[in-house]
Amino acid sequence: GILDIDSDGATTINAASTVVVTGATGATFGDDTESIIYDGSGNLDLDAVALDIDASAAVTIDGAGISLDSVADALQIHTTAGSIEIESADNLTAEVADEISLQTTSADGHITLASAHTSGVAFHLDANADAASEVQIDAGVLDIDVTAAATIDAVGVAIGAGSGELDLTTTGTMDINSAALDIDAS
Repeated sequence: GILDIDSDGATTINAASTVVVTGATGATFGDDTESIIYDGSGNLDLDAVALDIDASAAVTIDGAGISLDSVADALQIHTTAGSIEIESADNLTAEVADEISLQTTSADGHITLASAHTSGVAFHLDANADAASEVQIDAGVLDIDVTAAATIDAVGVAIGAGSGELDLTTTGTMDINSAALDIDAS
């Protein structure tokens, strides 16, 4: 009816095959109603060749700190439906030794990078490790809206509109300063 095992030292269970531990639904520990309970009074260390956790409802992992380390090829997170949401009370840092790829695969999928920062640098894109480092933007339509001044500093600036029209429009003064001015028109 009841099995109570107390040990002053290590307890080892060896089996030539599978070990199954089953608790009846309704078995209680404190205020919880669980099938199998570990009360957390010490460390719980699970070592296995492979670890497979299946749950028909939500899986919750709470800890003062959580570390996931993968010494194999990769760490993969898959969802067959729904979303993946990461919330942090402070910073979020991702460091990788190689490429980072963000992709959407649906026709209505989009990527949003938004900052609520109100003063100073709110978004910093740094690709200046070398003078030959490139930032490449390919778009069907490119729309840049700036509420304050926009500044482009470069050794040279080339704007090509192809066979389309190139418009420079201002309701203020257009100021062109140059050591030399060369305008060619057909």
